Amino acid sequence: MRKFLILLLVIFGFSFGEMRAPDFTLKDEDGKVVKLSDLKDSVVLLNFWATTCHSCKRELPELEKLYQQYKDKVKFYAIVIDTEDPQKIKKSKKEIGFSFPVLIGNYQVMEKYRIIGTPITYVLGKDNTIGKIFIGPQPIEKIKEAIDKQLQRQGA
Repeated sequence: MRKFLILLLVIFGFSFGEMRAPDFTLKDEDGKVVKLSDLKDSVVLLNFWATTCHSCKRELPELEKLYQQYKDKVKFYAIVIDTEDPQKIKKSKKEIGFSFPVLIGNYQVMEKYRIIGTPITYVLGKDNTIGKIFIGPQPIEKIKEAIDKQLQRQGA
């Protein structure tokens, strides 16, 4: 029985380690369609946020610093979950102080990614494998480490 349990842990440990992020097709604030599966050859950062979230408003400017550092190597997307109004999104981006693209989220994406609060950040590696999930605001150094790890795994 003990060998069986160890075998199960090994099998499930490896399968969870290579878990892929659910695919989605969303529009950005300018109406351009973005499909996650089209980004499978890139390291991707997805930050789920809301325009009314105070923690998000503190975290997004920090993510902007990472965006400026990694924008040639990493695809950054902020997925807004509380509005579909492009003007409100653009106004919020300006007030908060970040420039990377915003995708307009929907219930299906929130359900697939199990979003029950914000901010939540996913760092994805090649083939959209989940490298790290950060729930709540995080020190920027932790997110940077997760990005660097995925870039290293990708050989970038």
